[in-house]
Amino acid sequence: MEPHMQSNGAARQVGLGEPLIELRGVCRDYVSAAGTVRAMRDVDLVVQSGEFVAIVGTSGSGKSTMMNILGCLDRPTRGSYTLEGLDVGSRTNDGRALVRNRLIGFIFQGFNLLSRTTALENVELPLQYRGFPARARHERARKALAQVGLANREHHTPNQLSGGQQQRVAIARALVTDPPLLLADEPTGNLDTRTSLEVLALLQTLNRDSGITICLVTHEHDIAACANRVITMRDGRIVSDVVQETPLDAAAELAALPPPQEQGAGPDVDVALSPADALRARLGGPVPFGVYAMTFLGAILGLAVGSTYGLAVLGNFLWSIALGTAVLGGAFLGARYGKRSLGQPLTSDQRVRLAVGYTVVLSSFAGLVTLAAPSVLGRSLLERLDGLSPAGLAGAVGVALLSVAAFALLHYLLLTLFTPNPVNGASRHADSNA
Repeated sequence: MEPHMQSNGAARQVGLGEPLIELRGVCRDYVSAAGTVRAMRDVDLVVQSGEFVAIVGTSGSGKSTMMNILGCLDRPTRGSYTLEGLDVGSRTNDGRALVRNRLIGFIFQGFNLLSRTTALENVELPLQYRGFPARARHERARKALAQVGLANREHHTPNQLSGGQQQRVAIARALVTDPPLLLADEPTGNLDTRTSLEVLALLQTLNRDSGITICLVTHEHDIAACANRVITMRDGRIVSDVVQETPLDAAAELAALPPPQEQGAGPDVDVALSPADALRARLGGPVPFGVYAMTFLGAILGLAVGSTYGLAVLGNFLWSIALGTAVLGGAFLGARYGKRSLGQPLTSDQRVRLAVGYTVVLSSFAGLVTLAAPSVLGRSLLERLDGLSPAGLAGAVGVALLSVAAFALLHYLLLTLFTPNPVNGASRHADSNA
């Protein structure tokens, strides 16, 4: 078959399989204060099952709007969109979400992985939305990771993976539901040349060996050269539609590059970690003793501030204000010091250890002081306990334990409030496969 061009973007058959995608007269208009913007104009397009299609164009050409419609993230203003025989263009938001979950896998430029979870858990996420039991999720996620060459990285978190490996995890997450269609939005935009070719070679292999239909949006023509078909958009229209007889072989191009050691070691150099090391890194390691010390210092300062406020402003000493300020001060200073000393916020595991350890030590110290020096603290409390029956004493102990647990939980929540985890796009896009 010779390369074939169509300037009017009309639908055509390429002989690969049944039509998977059909756009007929699709328009997408956006209304703003400045007027109506026509992002897509009377687009006709047919993509056969098993094609590898690249959609290219400059900024504002309409390619991102096309991707949103194909991915059921948006719907046409006019015209029809049929995906695997289903009219999805007119469906409700819930209806399109169901189609996304069943028929489409997404690959994003920014990977959009959850930073505090392992590769295996990231890949399992779409299956959780579909209600798969845990064992089935694990099995399918491991299979998907093996399919992209990451069978030995399932316990690694994103910050323990190179950029190329993170994108492979994102591809595995897109594959785990066995969708007939993969939509890739600038999948190599954050990667270097070698890593980009690795990702493209993987996509070509999936398309060739598994028959998965791939639609890739890019503004780089050398990336589009790896597709079997290149669609160019301009001003919301398809201006050219080319079938490439011999697309660029990404694997061959990768083999022709100089060895990695000749290019210099960069941030994407892979460092293999054992599952045990990966687990330790995920838990964040032990909490430095200085964090406990700074937490106690913050509590003392908070107690002083609260007491001063109670005496000077309110005219009396209010324990509620003093203790409340002490708790806030301790959590704030400990969380901030931990972030500065570790170079990153405390992990959830570290916050639990700090909250529980600090609470237990503080409660034990207060209990020992009460018993050893009742004249200093707690004489009236001890007198009340002496008058209780065995059942009442057991109830008092239970209330005390619950109070300690509540204080530990409060301290954990305050630590999270004062140094939240870095925010990324993962949580915003995690439901794209839902």
